[in-house]
Amino acid sequence: MAKRTRRVSSRLAIEATRQSLDVLMVGMSDGLDAFWKQRLTESLALDDGSDRILEAIDFEQSLRLARESVAPVIFFDLMLVNDWGVPKLEQIFDAAGPVSALVGVATEECDNEYARLADQCVLDGYKHGQPSKLAVRSLIESIRDQLYMRGRLGEQHHDLRPLERLRKLNRIGLALTQERDLGKLLQLILRETTQLLDADAGSIYILESTKERVRTHKVLGRVERKSHASAVRVAEGTELGQYNLRFAAARNESKEIPFKEIVFPANLQSIAGYCALKGELVNLPDVYNIDEDAPYTFNPDIVDKKYGYRCVSMLSIPMRNMRDEVVGVIQLINKKKNPTQVLDNPATTPECVLPFGPDDLELALSLGNQAGTAIENVRLYDSINMLFESFVYATVRSIEQRDPSTAGHSARVTRITLGMADIIRNKKDGVYKDVTFSEEEMVELHYASILHDVGKIGVREHILTKAKKLFPFQRDVVEVRTGFIEASIRQRALERIAALNGSTAAAKDAITKECNQAVAQLHEDYQFVMDVNEPGFLTDENLAKLKLVYEREHPVAKGAPARLLTEQEFQSLSTRRGSLSAEERIEIESHVLKSRKFLENIPWSPELANVPAIAGWHHEKMNGKGYPDGIPAMETPLQARIMAVADVFDSLTAADRPYKPAIPLERALEIMQNMAKFGDLDPEVVRLFIDDKVWEKLNLKVTLLKDANEAQRKAT
Repeated sequence: MAKRTRRVSSRLAIEATRQSLDVLMVGMSDGLDAFWKQRLTESLALDDGSDRILEAIDFEQSLRLARESVAPVIFFDLMLVNDWGVPKLEQIFDAAGPVSALVGVATEECDNEYARLADQCVLDGYKHGQPSKLAVRSLIESIRDQLYMRGRLGEQHHDLRPLERLRKLNRIGLALTQERDLGKLLQLILRETTQLLDADAGSIYILESTKERVRTHKVLGRVERKSHASAVRVAEGTELGQYNLRFAAARNESKEIPFKEIVFPANLQSIAGYCALKGELVNLPDVYNIDEDAPYTFNPDIVDKKYGYRCVSMLSIPMRNMRDEVVGVIQLINKKKNPTQVLDNPATTPECVLPFGPDDLELALSLGNQAGTAIENVRLYDSINMLFESFVYATVRSIEQRDPSTAGHSARVTRITLGMADIIRNKKDGVYKDVTFSEEEMVELHYASILHDVGKIGVREHILTKAKKLFPFQRDVVEVRTGFIEASIRQRALERIAALNGSTAAAKDAITKECNQAVAQLHEDYQFVMDVNEPGFLTDENLAKLKLVYEREHPVAKGAPARLLTEQEFQSLSTRRGSLSAEERIEIESHVLKSRKFLENIPWSPELANVPAIAGWHHEKMNGKGYPDGIPAMETPLQARIMAVADVFDSLTAADRPYKPAIPLERALEIMQNMAKFGDLDPEVVRLFIDDKVWEKLNLKVTLLKDANEAQRKAT
């Protein structure tokens, strides 16, 4: 039978006997796995053993099979981009080597996942749905051709490592520019550098000034150190004692060595210190045979003797930023002859290790420069974030100084909101099992929460700080007026007595008695007004009594005010709940719209674009009766509904409000349940708050009913 040929090419089609395939099916769901196993069985040469189908469910198994397979073709579920993440998939693809092929498959279109992965890797195929037998067979034939030619290319160049290294170096450079978290960046630098240069172990040291103080910030109760790399321009006479080295990352493929971050002085006696301060690459074929003239020494007690390891070759690389300043050191240990070799026997390790060669040095310097620039970029990025964070907190503190009674409210709401969001994104069952908040979304929620009341800066200060139904000056006016009315009552009585012209004592006594009764009534009315002035709930009975007090005209001298209250004072005292009149409440509620407009004027980055919406909708209600837009809360982001619950809980339980005592926890939870029942709050968020006992997990300060005083027990 004649050999098959391509229609547009004179070369032979590659048969399975010339290019066998190890097809590795990675992380596929049940339905996807069954379909593709059937299609691949129909398209591969399995009967004569030329091809194989291998299956891997988890990451570790996938990584191992990728390393062990010959010319592997990796068929992987594209949803792993979300489930495992791109970095783990890249590790599997790298382990497969350059003579391999990558095919993403999915039950339906996954263009977003494909695009995310395609930015980092070159895929040989992308199939969704259920492709026909012919389509799959054509794909396999095409891949077989590609792998054969890739293998031939390696044979022609005798060694494919330079091409593989170049490909990885380019990918590393791309990855370094995208990572903004210092800890993750250091791990990325170390992993990629050790793999690229076949090093068994490695570590990273960050240069820090001894004069600077390490700053921290707190997110969800975890203190995270911000990047704090310093930089030294190498010059003669660099002052010793001016810098420290922070042991910031470590990796060892052969030994399980616990990592502990430490700081030590950067000096010329340590290899890493010499590399950092001199800015020189230090290449040691054997750390136990260092030249006597060298200023540095190797200390075997730190790792070798303590953990039964054997350091042989070592390469220390200065990491430089774009200004040619050293920001740290990468230290690689034990270049392996066989990259898959485990160096767990100190006696045989020297036989399995090579010195780092000239090609390694060139690559190492290139990586050091890329890594140094990436660290500098992260440091600058963190500095900008720290500057913005400081501005945000300064703004919040300024607002709280205008309203000292709510000082700490924004910080507490932020803590509760982020705590609830953290619980929700870790749920494995229930209504929130499919809800995830990325780290970027958590940062977005952090800013929305801390700035949710920023619009109060546009509310008049005397409204913000109003603790009673009457302003302090109004209360003083009522008190003065009471004294004036009392004096006028007594003056009128004296005038009436003087007008009797020698009448009987009985007539005088009657006037005096009438005067005393009027004064007593006045004092009773005044005390009632002071009681009603408290911002509790005003009953119908007390409202009716207040109206009588307002309408009562006291027997005063001609020209004196007869009424204890003005109409404006009466209206303020008639407030049914709280301390604010209807007009004042409208002004207070306007702070939400002001907050949103203020935040909309900030040019947020794309990952923080929802800050204005989240902050601006946290007063919307499920029944559509909230403000400022009056839309059903289900149409707002979940983050806004979470913040609404946090805001209500803190308002109820806060002990620093002058217009009310702290409501006991049990009563506060009952109020929140009623608010959920009547459409004010999201019932699912309230249920989660109560069921998960968020106040306990966050160690919030609350008052229990058994510990409450009389005022707190009566608070509603």
